[in-house]
Amino acid sequence: MNESRIKGAFETMHTTKEMDQRILAAVASGQETQKGRPRRRSRRFYHRLALAAAIVLTLFTVFQIPQVATYAETIVKTFTNVFRVQGEEVKAEGKFLELDEDASNEMEKFDTLRQVEEKIDIKLLKYDKGYEKNLAWQYSPWTDFFEGKPCDEIFGVHVTNDYYILGDLKNVKINSYKEPSTVNSIVYEKGKNFGTPIKCQITIYTSEFYEARDGDGGMENGILDYDSIINQETATTYQCKNLDTEVILYEMVTDGPAAWEQVEGFPVTYMILSYNGITYEFCGQVTKDTMKEIAENLHY
Repeated sequence: MNESRIKGAFETMHTTKEMDQRILAAVASGQETQKGRPRRRSRRFYHRLALAAAIVLTLFTVFQIPQVATYAETIVKTFTNVFRVQGEEVKAEGKFLELDEDASNEMEKFDTLRQVEEKIDIKLLKYDKGYEKNLAWQYSPWTDFFEGKPCDEIFGVHVTNDYYILGDLKNVKINSYKEPSTVNSIVYEKGKNFGTPIKCQITIYTSEFYEARDGDGGMENGILDYDSIINQETATTYQCKNLDTEVILYEMVTDGPAAWEQVEGFPVTYMILSYNGITYEFCGQVTKDTMKEIAENLHY
């Protein structure tokens, strides 16, 4: 790279004032003076300038400084999710995150999870074979925590797809509606391995939740206790190698989400996992082994 190209590359970098100061300090020794006047900057100077810039930009990226990082989530405070599995506590770290300032405080629908990410500026785990079109994802912010009165603050978000994974279901027909308050629906026939679709619900807590709820509503001193909702004989844990996190699996009789249009209750398998402070819940009429396979294939 010649001098003009190095100089041009540096001058087009999008840096903050603080970053500029660090870069210039790193190469200060390369700017000598002669008789009180700055020397013409040499090719070596620009090489050092480019190198210093690259180092500083790399450090800023690694530590996710918002100016240069994609989906640079702001972590306000951490908390502990406590699940009770057959009398034993299973703990997972949660994080109170700052949503993008443009995140809506009203319900919306999206085709893909990537679109939700762009809206809230937070990375979310995905499954390559998931159904993502025709407004499949429902974005539902919590905004009415105080005595049922609406407010502008977003205390948390549920991101839900009632038929995220279709597996080997047959004759699938999905009805989608633009209105956020109208539930989409799905009609299908059972397959060999899938008796229903698999629903995915993602739960994100924000800093406003912590400020409003610490010491109330199941949270105290940074502990969010799920009580004994999964304290049953079918509950087990599984160490997911892909995500290096503990996954909880259990079975429960339910009629499923409204989108499935089920009339009677039937047994489904639930899977709950926490990853990078966000809770993911999957449920469907499949085996625990199928749920494990899904966990091993989740990624950003």
